[in-house]
Amino acid sequence: MTSTPASRLPFLPEEPDNPQVREIFERLRKRWQGAPVLHLYRLLGWAPGLVGPWQEFAQAMRFRVNAPARLRELMVVRSGKLLQAEYEWKHHWVAALEEGVTQKQLDALDGWKESDLFDARERAVLALADDTASGTGASEATMRELATLFPTQEVAELVITAGFYAGVSRIINSFGVPLEPGFETMVPRDA
Repeated sequence: MTSTPASRLPFLPEEPDNPQVREIFERLRKRWQGAPVLHLYRLLGWAPGLVGPWQEFAQAMRFRVNAPARLRELMVVRSGKLLQAEYEWKHHWVAALEEGVTQKQLDALDGWKESDLFDARERAVLALADDTASGTGASEATMRELATLFPTQEVAELVITAGFYAGVSRIINSFGVPLEPGFETMVPRDA
């Protein structure tokens, strides 16, 4: 039997005592098609007033925006890798493949600036990931490039997504969130 590495906080049980958190966990099981509640949420649940809004915002970012999912997932993987948030980038690696990012592109992320595998739109979101993961936010040059390639609504969605997931990676690293066994099959659905 394989043991799961410990996080820096204890996991809430799958059926927590707090009814508000228990209801959120039930919604999460439906969205994740019956999979156990993800380790991240079992840690976020210690903040009952935040886990629900967090989950709703993350769900909206994934399913209620116009910016292409393929580009968002590519950006999140890059950001997670830069921030050394294995939990983040490995979960989103699976989602990126499902959304049409190629294995070759994912394998080339460390050298994306020199690679011919990425088109102008992909390069723009990768620059945004680099800016938000490694700096204080999107640079003026990155914002100009995004504005030439995407409608304003999508630029806003991409910037919000990049900023959110850079923050998620920092929370994941702070909590020490370990990957779930079988995470490779865990992809959420809009439910």
